Amino acid sequence: QPCQRGLARLWGGRPPRAAMASVVSTTSTSSTSAAPAVASSAAQAAAAAAAAAKEGLKLGPPVKYGTTDPISLQEATEADHVLSARMREELEAEFPAENPDGMARRQAVLRDIETMFAGWARGLAIEAGLTPEEVNRLRTKVTTLGSFRLGVVHPGSDIDTLCIAPPMVSREHFFASFVLLLERHPDISECVPIPDAYTPIVKLKMRGVCIDLLFARLARALVPGDDPEEMARDDDVLKNMDEKSVRCMNGFRVADQILALVPNQETFRKTLRFVKYWARRRGIYSNILGFFGGITWSLLVARVCQLYPYYAPSQLINRFFLLYLQWNWTKPVMLCDILEPRKEPGLAELKVWNPKTNPADRQHVMPVITPAFPAMNSTYNVTETTKRILLEEFRRGLDVVRQVELHKADWNKVHEPYPFFEQFNHYLWLEVLVRTEEVYRKFSGWVESKLRILVMQLEAVNGMLIHPNPNQYGLYGGDAEWPLGCGMFIAIAFSSDAGAHPGLTIDLRGAIMQFRDVINQWADRDQYAGQYKLRLRRIRRSEVPEYARDPEAARRRQLQSGPWQPRRPPTPSSGKVATDAESASQTSSPARTGEKRSARPASASSGDAASKRARTAPADAASSSTARAQKNSRAAPATEAVASGEPASKRQRASTTTK
Repeated sequence: QPCQRGLARLWGGRPPRAAMASVVSTTSTSSTSAAPAVASSAAQAAAAAAAAAKEGLKLGPPVKYGTTDPISLQEATEADHVLSARMREELEAEFPAENPDGMARRQAVLRDIETMFAGWARGLAIEAGLTPEEVNRLRTKVTTLGSFRLGVVHPGSDIDTLCIAPPMVSREHFFASFVLLLERHPDISECVPIPDAYTPIVKLKMRGVCIDLLFARLARALVPGDDPEEMARDDDVLKNMDEKSVRCMNGFRVADQILALVPNQETFRKTLRFVKYWARRRGIYSNILGFFGGITWSLLVARVCQLYPYYAPSQLINRFFLLYLQWNWTKPVMLCDILEPRKEPGLAELKVWNPKTNPADRQHVMPVITPAFPAMNSTYNVTETTKRILLEEFRRGLDVVRQVELHKADWNKVHEPYPFFEQFNHYLWLEVLVRTEEVYRKFSGWVESKLRILVMQLEAVNGMLIHPNPNQYGLYGGDAEWPLGCGMFIAIAFSSDAGAHPGLTIDLRGAIMQFRDVINQWADRDQYAGQYKLRLRRIRRSEVPEYARDPEAARRRQLQSGPWQPRRPPTPSSGKVATDAESASQTSSPARTGEKRSARPASASSGDAASKRARTAPADAASSSTARAQKNSRAAPATEAVASGEPASKRQRASTTTK
């Protein structure tokens, strides 16, 4: 009954079918045929209550949220509440929630954006020749989704926002004239449109508040008296809506349904705050890189809450790690049953996640399904590499939580930062280098969105394991030639478990060159020629730059050195685009003492098929690492500059010969 009342309150008495969690009562039934099952359920509940009473435990009323019965109806003890309070205090000290002043500032920013959006839409209507009466009937809405809507907000978090527009406003209008309006606003310091993303988005910062703007175009105009949010909750709102608008609209619908499908919203929020902070600190919070994003972590926590409806947050954290460490990932995590595709015109085209009928869905590695129609997999980017890392973190999290419960560790130990630069001996180092803020925002976003392609190529290389790092590290003046940019890192570990052995050559050329070709497809490449560069090389742990190893020291050094000053570009003889002699190939070789290395710069345009090639570099395969390679294959080193904003005729590529 609690679930039904919550849904009725949210959907005005008519909840969508996908959101209706059934609630089991042990004292009533709607049919004679169901009576034996109800009696059996009542007997089991009575037996469980008697067993719990013997142990001094108390069970809550029988309920069912989601697709299965709860695993436990046990209520939290006083000791559980004390442990949860300690967890909350330690988390608040390191990761405080947004204070009332901060929330007020965020609400004010949202109101200003809504005013701008409504005025802009009315202006388009006037330009289109609509009558004053028609203009007055236009209805727009700016609403929230994601962590803000779920009530999990901290001072550094952004606000995921959905702009709902009438049919006469197109997506092209939004990413053209509305973005121009945003860019000209005096309170907006950053504005980066990404119209070609899978889910198109505008990233902006207004009075210090970061906003992610999504856009959904209604297929049917609202009439006076319609509530846009209420209309958005009905599945019929998706009828005849374009695919990108459906994805954006479902961001709002999913957040709404999560809150309706959990037994206790406050317990859910406290648990989710801890899990999201833990995921960020452990380097596994990134949907774009193949880990889990914010919506996935929310769905996973919500499912645990359904299975343990009366547990305290500290208990739920334990069960969170245990459940997903032991989960059979050939089966999806779901909060409710998946609705089959509807055959009505305008809805039949919507694709519903179904591995039985969709071959692509069968390839998903760790499916976590959204509750709103049409059901989608929120983890489509997960790869075998990121799955391995996630499971390792679930195992570690469970071990540490058990130590906390035995009073042998603090909660801070659970979410201590992952020691990325101490854990591995080899890394792929990518640097985005640009000359202006505008180019940096656009080009770094483009590289980040394509980094998963490099990860997938590298994990197919025999003999090594990889570990991508979702963090981007500011340069802090680390490159004297380029004023702006960031560093990204992928750890490499050579492992016998992955097929590495003495004499094996690890060839990374294919992965690197394919990634370079993808990056060079950037739509703004010619517009910003000469203003950006992407540099990639393999380095050892001792070569990790200071800005990644010790960002605070790098920041202090930059402050002491003063503002950046441009310097003269290097002469051709200096090898403008240098190459690390070992960056593309690694060979496990016992005869390393006889190595002879020589390197010479060579220039070639990006379209020159006769560009210089390099031979393999012997390497030590005894250390742990990642990727797949072919034995005794020849390998060219990864170019230090994978992509450049310079005209093709001016680009250079260095080659290295290693014996």
